[in-house]
Amino acid sequence: MRERERGKEREMAETLPLKEVPGDGNDAVGRWPYLGAIEDRIEFFHAEQEFWASRLKKYGSTVFRVNMPPSPPGFSANPVIMLLDLKSYPILFDNSKVDKKDVLTANYMPSLSFFGGIRPCIYLDPSEERHTKIKSFIIDLIKSNANKWIPEIGKAASEIFTVWEEKMAKDGTAELNSECGQFACNVLLRTVVGRDPAAPGEASLGDKGPFYFQAWLGPQLAPISSVGLPQILEEPLLHTFPIPYLTIAPFHSKTVKFFETYATELLDKAQEEYNIERNDALHNLIFTLVFNAFGGLLIFLPSLLGFVGRADESVRQALVSEVRNAVDSEGGEITVAAVHSMELVKSVVYESLRMRPPVPYQYGRAKEDLIIESYDARFEVKKGEIIGGCLPFASRDPNVFADPDTFIASRFTGHEGKKLLHYVFWSNGFGNEHSSPHNKQCAAADFVPFLSQTFLANFFLRYDDYTTDDPKVTGNSQSITYKFTSLKRA
Repeated sequence: MRERERGKEREMAETLPLKEVPGDGNDAVGRWPYLGAIEDRIEFFHAEQEFWASRLKKYGSTVFRVNMPPSPPGFSANPVIMLLDLKSYPILFDNSKVDKKDVLTANYMPSLSFFGGIRPCIYLDPSEERHTKIKSFIIDLIKSNANKWIPEIGKAASEIFTVWEEKMAKDGTAELNSECGQFACNVLLRTVVGRDPAAPGEASLGDKGPFYFQAWLGPQLAPISSVGLPQILEEPLLHTFPIPYLTIAPFHSKTVKFFETYATELLDKAQEEYNIERNDALHNLIFTLVFNAFGGLLIFLPSLLGFVGRADESVRQALVSEVRNAVDSEGGEITVAAVHSMELVKSVVYESLRMRPPVPYQYGRAKEDLIIESYDARFEVKKGEIIGGCLPFASRDPNVFADPDTFIASRFTGHEGKKLLHYVFWSNGFGNEHSSPHNKQCAAADFVPFLSQTFLANFFLRYDDYTTDDPKVTGNSQSITYKFTSLKRA
């Protein structure tokens, strides 16, 4: 049956017209690519969503070639073929057709000084031997600490709940983002490393773990991000040349010292069981926990609370009821079984991942001449060209999701709703498939939703209701601040 369906799909695809990819990235300035790239960069950071909408309208296509930041003079100016629909997007997950080597951010890669001189796993293609070893080690770290995650999430959540309540009592409002960063830092280090970052010791991070982490992340992401400064300052300071590692070396050294001192058992395991060189293991561990996990949760958790806090009150009432009934059925404890039984909680998490994925862009380089299919055409791609996906736009594909621009809490509930999980590509792969050492899907593809669901369960055990204000956008789509406007304790 499935083979017949695939055969029909192939026949239909062959009837689509074969076209060249529209756009060359230099429409406005003729043959001078550098000026065109700079103009596109300025427009992109000025109004990101309008940037994509205008080009989609201009080319009449969800597949087109365009300049992506960063761009000259300090960066290359090679246009990227961008995909804005869920039909074409999965080509980025096909390791037989695209190479993932050094294309995390398209044409740009930070200095290896940020990573102790090694290429982290995220910059490796699955065909590289180091990728298999390192990713196997990372997946093992997540699974081997399975019994710690729920209690550590509960402990760290309780700590930031107290801070929020104190701020609400004092000011009538409380900002979400910074405390979510502290939560992520505490959960990750206590669970994986087995060390509280603030515990006294020669390499303690004190209460500055999130600051050190963000100081290291900032220069890596600055050329492709906006922090809300006036463009006259942001363009020359952040988007024109890479920021040197030396500017943050003292902060990064604090993080390195912490892991060198307190993660010795993990580094021993990487050496002895996975044959990973110690410096390689050290900096991949830092990258995984700080760049991938901390950075992603810092963006996603405030967004999750923001979506639910601005939803209809009935959504929060339903979540409260579901969480407390599930926990009661497990004897009053949050257990793995209780979390997995919370269908609406899971749906809310995946709907938030769909609406605002923490990693908005993915890239790959064509390994051979390719044909990419959208809904209305096929497009020729040459070997070596970089292909990218704009996930915040693609994940609102009306061909897959009804009312795609609206947050619908129950979207992924029920039999039909569960089928739609396949199309939530936040983890650089299909939403109902699993990470492995042989693909580029996020090693925490299963863990991030579970952590977020457990966090929400703790939240709605403690609070009967809450509201948040409209988010304050200070830069591009990832630079958003959320605040509580009410917080009602149970």
